[in-house]
Amino acid sequence: MNNEPFQSNDIEGIVKKAKRKSVIRNIVISTITLLLVGALFIIINTQIVNKAHYKAVEANRLLFNISQPNIQIGGGEFDYGILSGTYTYNKYKLIEDRVVPWGQDIRKFNAIGHNDKNSALSVYDEVRVGETKEEYRRYNTTNGQREMLFYHPWFEYTAIHNDIDLIQNTPNDAVMEVAISFDQSYSVNEVQEFLNLKDNITWYRVNDYNQSDKEQLKGLHESGDSTSFVYGFNVTTLKGEGDTVTQNEEDFLSILEELKSTGNYDFIIDRLLESTNQNMKEGIIIGVVVTGTKEELLKLKEEKHIRAISLGAIARKY
Repeated sequence: MNNEPFQSNDIEGIVKKAKRKSVIRNIVISTITLLLVGALFIIINTQIVNKAHYKAVEANRLLFNISQPNIQIGGGEFDYGILSGTYTYNKYKLIEDRVVPWGQDIRKFNAIGHNDKNSALSVYDEVRVGETKEEYRRYNTTNGQREMLFYHPWFEYTAIHNDIDLIQNTPNDAVMEVAISFDQSYSVNEVQEFLNLKDNITWYRVNDYNQSDKEQLKGLHESGDSTSFVYGFNVTTLKGEGDTVTQNEEDFLSILEELKSTGNYDFIIDRLLESTNQNMKEGIIIGVVVTGTKEELLKLKEEKHIRAISLGAIARKY
């Protein structure tokens, strides 16, 4: 039996060993805690962002129901960050039964599913070409196709397009879209009564200016409004179990109210609600988009109440 007392260096060794174990234990506990907290945050963040993504995409779908005529939304990608994310989607136009690619949009959204205001305004794939104001044309930068222009019946313009000659010069097997601007505002029922090509209408353009704009915006305007900056609604939509139904002014108001309930795009929706309610009595339809063959669209020469005809995308039928 060894009765020798502990030496001081033995005590120091025991203390150091105990401290080392304590440090290692604390590191392990801290690491596990950090990993658990990190994993929990990732799970919660993913759930929040996924839910926000769904709300943002749905609001964006509703926005397309009242803007950018003839454009459909295709597949895309979704990337999430910390309590926010981005999504991209492809756009295309249906001209009769032909598909025309129309570029790609990117949207940013926050944790409550609100799309970023700036991203909603900044993605317009078009360029203006022409040496004089009379020659100005806008083209889509993805495919080089013409962008349609609308002209408001309240305003005067430096030049107003009447593209019958362009339609005349298209190939015989072409199908195309045309923006028609009316001489005044009408109701949907009135348009259906006087327009011979009523069965070719795909989209109604609404008067998105209120009565105060009528005075404030007097004077000569440089060009018409690009279809990227006008609002309206599709002639038909799908409801219920995929049934196709026609739409009118009340359906447009319903879409606005539904979009407002999402909290998205208030800077657009509030103005549209105000102008629509102000202008409803005198009619809110100031233009339409029609699609058809060369032969069909040349009949526009015989139509009344038309102020301007602006040719848009063209596709070959065969």
